[in-house]
Amino acid sequence: MFKKSIHLLWAALLGGAMFTACDEQSEVSEYAHWKERNQEVIDALADSVRQNPDEWFALKAYDLTPDDEDNLSTAHRVNDYVYCRVMKSGDATTTPPVFTDSIRADYRMWLINGEVIDQSYRGETLDPAISVPAKFPMTGMITGWTTALQHMRVGDQWTVYIPYTLGYGTKGSGAIPGYSTLKYHIHLAGVYPTGTTVPGWQ
Repeated sequence: MFKKSIHLLWAALLGGAMFTACDEQSEVSEYAHWKERNQEVIDALADSVRQNPDEWFALKAYDLTPDDEDNLSTAHRVNDYVYCRVMKSGDATTTPPVFTDSIRADYRMWLINGEVIDQSYRGETLDPAISVPAKFPMTGMITGWTTALQHMRVGDQWTVYIPYTLGYGTKGSGAIPGYSTLKYHIHLAGVYPTGTTVPGWQ
């Protein structure tokens, strides 16, 4: 079942290219059936969490009532969660940021068709030794970002999938269409409590 869920996930991720390739002369958009395709990715990730919680885990949106149990059951709405995978662990002695903090983070964001929409670093992979992390107030980010970051520690690198309900909603924003599931690579580089100045990056 786990392999089946991953297969469904990658099939959905690659679906955009298939729709375009079917008929290059047509007016069919690469975003055809966008809502359904994006939902398939989230549904597959929810299945992966249920079947293999050691690899993927789900975090309920910070502004919703916490669950009694730290798991994702079929009774829960899958779009209430962000779906995370730890790629590299950071400093376990540090404290995750809270809602009133500011942070510095390296990031790259994709749509499910593989299109990079936004990023703070260049190159195929992140090199924290030469990157310049972007700074953000925790209060100024989309719900999915704020949810994930409140569980991360300095140095952590996570892959995070955010459903449209915790991202840019049904209308989207700029190059992000409505109903978009967002894939992020996030590296938390620094946490700055409220009342302190976010320093320049050396």
